[in-house]
Amino acid sequence: MSVAAIPGQDPGAKPGQEALRPPEAANLWSSIQAFLRWLDQNGYESYDPYDIWGTRYGLFSRRIYYGHRLLGSPLIAPILLMEVLCPSLRRWLVGKGRFATADAQLLLGFLNLYEAKGGSIFLEKARALSRDLLQISVPGYSGFCWGYPFDWQHNRGLWKKNLPFITATPYCFEAFLRLFDLTADPAFLTIARSIAQFVHKDLRDTPTSPNAAAASYSPVDSSQVVNASAYRAMVLFEAADRFQIEDYRQTASRNLNFILQNQNQDGSWLYAVDHASERFIDHFHTCFVLKNLAKINRRLKSAEITGAVARGYKYYRSALYDSSGMPKQFAIRPRTQIVRFELYDFAEAISLGCWLWPEIPEALDVARRLAGTVRDRFQTASGHFLTRVYKGGLKHRFPYLRWPQAQLFYALTSLTLLNAKTDFPHNSR
Repeated sequence: MSVAAIPGQDPGAKPGQEALRPPEAANLWSSIQAFLRWLDQNGYESYDPYDIWGTRYGLFSRRIYYGHRLLGSPLIAPILLMEVLCPSLRRWLVGKGRFATADAQLLLGFLNLYEAKGGSIFLEKARALSRDLLQISVPGYSGFCWGYPFDWQHNRGLWKKNLPFITATPYCFEAFLRLFDLTADPAFLTIARSIAQFVHKDLRDTPTSPNAAAASYSPVDSSQVVNASAYRAMVLFEAADRFQIEDYRQTASRNLNFILQNQNQDGSWLYAVDHASERFIDHFHTCFVLKNLAKINRRLKSAEITGAVARGYKYYRSALYDSSGMPKQFAIRPRTQIVRFELYDFAEAISLGCWLWPEIPEALDVARRLAGTVRDRFQTASGHFLTRVYKGGLKHRFPYLRWPQAQLFYALTSLTLLNAKTDFPHNSR
């Protein structure tokens, strides 16, 4: 039986709790079922928005562009145009791959459904994905870790494929911990402990004040990317409590202080503080920071973090949504901006709402409203979601699991689990 065929039941609901379910809950489940049917048909291998940039021509054109923008602009233009007008052309240029970020978030989504609706098939799917994750982990480091299966040329240099990243590995850490919590299988806890060892030992710290340090993005850089420190701090605080390792807590505290000390007076965070071209504020990276701070504070219960999240969320709502209440990509619009709606932003906004409730009830209201918008406006007849919508209405329909299919599935299933586990009146969206 396919995962999409599981009945839409909630065996853990309390008597009378079903009456609190909004009409939208059934529609949300229908949306998830449609996606699962598509996933059953297409599998876990996927193209990616960055795969074409990892080809020989893509690497060359970006290297020239980052060194000489005027000279490089005509070279990157064909790839940019292909992505807008016919992204499916990449089928003739690159192959599909497996992406740890996608596999881990799909796994977490299946576990959400297992908790919310029962059905051993969801747990079986999650277990299968955990085995796949171990197969694509990167060898040669202090513990299990994951990166991307393509070379990545960026403004700091070239990162070769399968270089592990702090933005990919934490989702795998959460996936194995969640599997342990739901199954009590000690093998999953052992893997999570190994992941934490990589996060602690193989990533670099760059001191930024007497009690703060920025975490690197990978084992080979010394960047000061704010969301990278947020991911690392989240993993190490969780691992410190799980495994009683004080060194993890001390390192996490310095990374946390870096985040708190680099929050701007208006509540925002720059993407990075050490590189002029990365001093921007965008939607989903802001969500990453807020989401990880919320996770950390489930452990620490710190008034300082609570205040930082409240200020950050106030800025986020005022600067990263348009007048119609839809997510905006950037707080300050770039000079060339052709995207109207980026569905990755919707995914992270929905997930953020699930994490910030009940401290910020408004965040959950926003999440529920956006989930309905995604279902009604941005899900295709085949079941997957749009990648983005450009200004003028052109829709990018070619699906990438890492961007944002897995994220939307995880977000919608998180909302489903919250509906199933929480006694609270639901407003209509």
